[in-house]
Amino acid sequence: MYEVEIVTGFSAAHRLRNYHGKCERLHGHNYRVHVTARASSLGPGGMVIDFIDLKRATAGIMERLDHGFLNEIAPFDKIDPSAEHIAAVIFEEIARGLGDRGELLASVSVWESDTSRATYFRDEH
Repeated sequence: MYEVEIVTGFSAAHRLRNYHGKCERLHGHNYRVHVTARASSLGPGGMVIDFIDLKRATAGIMERLDHGFLNEIAPFDKIDPSAEHIAAVIFEEIARGLGDRGELLASVSVWESDTSRATYFRDEH
């Protein structure tokens, strides 16, 4: 099994609507995002996927979220912008952006801080 990963990020503000504590107040994070692709065999050029293609598929969602108020950006205008939801939304958008290579996407991890992350991954069962 082979695995490749890119690291990117965005800065944004949010508040959790269905949470009682500090995070229900408006606050922001410098999110770090790890995007992982995986394959059991290598494709053309001896790669899982070209890093350029993975970065290109990721760039649109990063740009859309960067310096935004997540609660006003779909789908977070309807669902809480928790790290778990953010990871899932980013995963789905990248998978769509990869087209027929979307099945190579293995996981997306969203770090809210240096010590706290949430990961959404493809269920392989």
